[in-house]
Amino acid sequence: MTHRAKGLLILFGVGLAAVMGLLAMSLSGRGMTLASCDRAPGDWWDMTTTLLRHYRPPCEDFYWLPNPDDEFHNRIRLNNFGLHDTTMSMDKPDGVYRVLLLGDSFAQGWQVTLEQGFPYLLEQALSGDARVEVINLSVDAIGTDRELLLYSILGWRFRPDLVLLAIYAGNDTQDNSIDLETLRYGYRQQRPFFTLEDGVLSLHNSPVYSPGRYDSPPAYLWLAGMQARQGALPEENLPPVPRVLSREPYELEYPVELGMYLKEDAHWANAWALTEALIVQMRDLAQAQGSRFAALIIPDRRAVHSEDWDFTVQEHPFLQDADLLAPITRMEEVLARNGIPALNLTWNLRAWLMRNAGERLYYGGDGHFNANGHAVTAQRLAGWLRAEELVP
Repeated sequence: MTHRAKGLLILFGVGLAAVMGLLAMSLSGRGMTLASCDRAPGDWWDMTTTLLRHYRPPCEDFYWLPNPDDEFHNRIRLNNFGLHDTTMSMDKPDGVYRVLLLGDSFAQGWQVTLEQGFPYLLEQALSGDARVEVINLSVDAIGTDRELLLYSILGWRFRPDLVLLAIYAGNDTQDNSIDLETLRYGYRQQRPFFTLEDGVLSLHNSPVYSPGRYDSPPAYLWLAGMQARQGALPEENLPPVPRVLSREPYELEYPVELGMYLKEDAHWANAWALTEALIVQMRDLAQAQGSRFAALIIPDRRAVHSEDWDFTVQEHPFLQDADLLAPITRMEEVLARNGIPALNLTWNLRAWLMRNAGERLYYGGDGHFNANGHAVTAQRLAGWLRAEELVP
């Protein structure tokens, strides 16, 4: 064989090895490079973007926040599913234990780089003898209601071994109520929403759906029944499918976002009951799929940084006698009552601050976790998941 022929053969071998490496990375579902922006097969993309209204295109590349002089300025490169995560596949490789994380902007983590976010750090911390993947199916500006719908449309398709619901105590209960959400943000989002009447969840229609677009909007988007027809779930294990109704908002006399600290009125009582029903519905759907279910409680910064609570009380004196831990305590009670394993981060975050005087875990202006907050969350969460035997 000539030297030229040998050289070409070596180059071919190197090239083949590189291609096989990329293929293996693609099949494994994980990789730091975004090699493909192709959408996964099926109808999940159109339904997800229409339903959530905040879902982003695959492989979108942008800065958050846009202004370099803002409190933080990160280049965000979304993966092949439009998520703040590494490249992934719906197909679960053999020998992989999958944790599916559902949350809002706290778990999504645009306020830090991908590698600084607690979902990425959690996967690294759990890497050991067993191979663990953490799929970050978190989207900003949604609550438990749309996280439930996101799971029913897309999440179950990843065949997770554990579904981990990240609950942000600062606004999830409020955002689950279409009326409270409308009052806080000043406009009515055109999206499906839930109410709870006589203990029964109802899924309400929204003008965003044009007649005939789907067979029965948005009941068509409630995929529990579809999953059964597709053979993904046994019919007898499915939770009841919510009814489809419609209702108008009401008005409140106090700032909506502070209502969670006040003595509960009928509006917040309904919001809490609805939130509990949504969490239970998600638990039942995940367990019917064969997944385990657990929750992570992320406190509002006021419950961690005392100076933030003091400033809020100064601005709104009627909170003087309010219990700043009330939303966290209430959420713990909800999860315990329904037998859902849960980690409340509040005490771990406070303990870290006592050891690191002068530091912060949340951005002072934006209010989300900074890199410190994500790091502490990942470390504590990894230890808790192992202690609870929720991961290998």
